[in-house]
Amino acid sequence: MRRRATIARWTGAGSIADLKSSVEHILGVEGLRGDVERRGGSLIVSGPEPARTCSIFRHLPGVSWLAAGYAVHGAAERSAAVGELARRYLRRGGTFSVEAEVTTGTPASDLEGALTSHILDLKPARVSSSSPQVMFRAALDDEGGAVGVELSHGPGGIPTGSDGATCLISGGRHSSVMAWQAVLMGYRVRLVHASDGDDGLLAAASLYSELSFRSDPRWLNLVVVEGGEVVEALRSAPSKRRDQVFCGLTAPAKGGAWLAEAGAESPLYLLSEEWFDSEFKKLGVREWRSALDRSARGPAKAVVRSFGGRRADVSGVLDGLS
Repeated sequence: MRRRATIARWTGAGSIADLKSSVEHILGVEGLRGDVERRGGSLIVSGPEPARTCSIFRHLPGVSWLAAGYAVHGAAERSAAVGELARRYLRRGGTFSVEAEVTTGTPASDLEGALTSHILDLKPARVSSSSPQVMFRAALDDEGGAVGVELSHGPGGIPTGSDGATCLISGGRHSSVMAWQAVLMGYRVRLVHASDGDDGLLAAASLYSELSFRSDPRWLNLVVVEGGEVVEALRSAPSKRRDQVFCGLTAPAKGGAWLAEAGAESPLYLLSEEWFDSEFKKLGVREWRSALDRSARGPAKAVVRSFGGRRADVSGVLDGLS
């Protein structure tokens, strides 16, 4: 019986070693046992059910696409595996294409031609490089690899590295999208929320929860500051890193020169509201509309609570803040 496998294609940005580390950690979080091996610019996860694996990693930064199939060794296993995939995924008269990455041995173009011919021998179909209904993928070297059918695109971006970013979040569209973009840029993200009520706190917890399921949760942290000033909050929030500080604004905040005191930047400032709307809808979290305010609320001294390093639903985040 052939061993099931998932191919996760690296975007080529950042480090594939960081992507492999995240993939292995998330498999453990999900309670899945499998082997993760590198084949050129792809990672092959063999063992777990591929459809589930593709679902788990479809939002992981640094992933270009995901394919479900089989681990293979040698030409006979490749042909048998691609034949089974063709019978399952390619309908009669449908269109398909084959793309292979081969780091040693047979040139990729030769392998693509051989697999294409084998598929055409099995089923009446047409080759289409521009708009295939089924995309067959292969990642191979002399020691083996995998063949599969692409099931989904990844989010692109950069695997989480060692650089840190602090993102000021109100719970609204702009700051939430900024935080997701920071995750996609490969940062270890610290979300800092100056709480002025339960609704804003719930929005911040929802954002943490969503990002914890989209990325490597080891490198995600939520800091909630109650009372005091926002600048003081940033100085009070504990961090062993020297982070860049981001704030997702579409225009300079009125009277917001204090943001500069905190070292905050607004890198998405020129982007359109339509873009923010589109990206925020993709996040699937609730929005809290609250203007960022420097003025003190509640106790003069900021009280700092934090939660991070693991996946959690919204209730788990709120209960875990300490």
